[in-house]
Amino acid sequence: MRYKYHNNQYLPYNELVSSYNWNIIGYSSEERPIVSTVIGEGTRDICIWAGMHGNEITGIHIILQLIDMLQSKYIELEDFKLHIIPVINPDAYVRYTRRNGMGIDLNRDFKSFQTIESAKLIGWLRMINPELCFNLHDQRTIFHVNGESAFTSLLVPSSDISREITPLRRRVMNRLGNALISINHDLSGVGRYTDEFYPTAVGDYLMSQNIPNILIESGVARGDLDRKAAREFGVQIITHTLTASEESVNTYDELPVNEQGQLEWVFTNVLYAHMRVDVAVKRILAMNGHNKAVIYTVDDLGDLSARPRLYEIDGSNIVLTEALNVDRPITADFGTIVFEDGIIVSGQLKEKAH
Repeated sequence: MRYKYHNNQYLPYNELVSSYNWNIIGYSSEERPIVSTVIGEGTRDICIWAGMHGNEITGIHIILQLIDMLQSKYIELEDFKLHIIPVINPDAYVRYTRRNGMGIDLNRDFKSFQTIESAKLIGWLRMINPELCFNLHDQRTIFHVNGESAFTSLLVPSSDISREITPLRRRVMNRLGNALISINHDLSGVGRYTDEFYPTAVGDYLMSQNIPNILIESGVARGDLDRKAAREFGVQIITHTLTASEESVNTYDELPVNEQGQLEWVFTNVLYAHMRVDVAVKRILAMNGHNKAVIYTVDDLGDLSARPRLYEIDGSNIVLTEALNVDRPITADFGTIVFEDGIIVSGQLKEKAH
């Protein structure tokens, strides 16, 4: 297999399954195959999975790129055996939705294990008994770090409601911190996810069972809505963490906790209903067959000057005559860009930082 999807494009599930010689380890609630592979012959077992939420696909590309790099000998991990599931929730993936075919969020089913997919994942993990796990997700564009878009957020989860830093958790924090040092990457835009304890979430449950794991949430950077930077950084996090020491270090602890509230596109100082307001527009992504459909909705309007944003457009020459409804598809003429029922019918929103 050669990794060729550098724009993180959505891959039809049949194409993904046929792209590599996977093993079928079970079937989803709608009888789609759940596939896996094992890379390496070392004695140290590592588990990596993605696609728990079907509309979060960067982790799948991290896995595909990682497999390609290992097969092409671009990286060597002789001591390790990587156990990989690229998509644990194929029914959600084919719909590009968060929940599985029965409407359950797998990341809130990790205690009773009612779904086939959750039961398969925990059974797979218990059988392997890994030294470390990587749980790959995408995060929404609302997240920022000190006003800068959070292109990656990391978490070593809590094991109980106290959020105590247990010896096991401390070792994983140290290992991840030393990996971040060795990557030698600018950590601006890298944050920590909240460590609030969710007893039915995957990472929290695993930590409560003394199964060490790291959550990698891939986000967007300004000018990078395709999350390419997050994909490359995610690959580096995994490869460097595998070989990192557990020597005490505070690098992970010092990452700022990410915050919510970031906007995508903001038209500033627009004349609307005899007022000067800011209008924020965001994308809603869905699948139309095998193609990703983009619908633009009104995210917010009013004085948005205190809110961080990915992109900003001067709207002082724009006069809006159509009523705007928050969280609804937008119909409006912004001069160079015209929306109709959430579709851009004229012009283009360019990925240019403000």
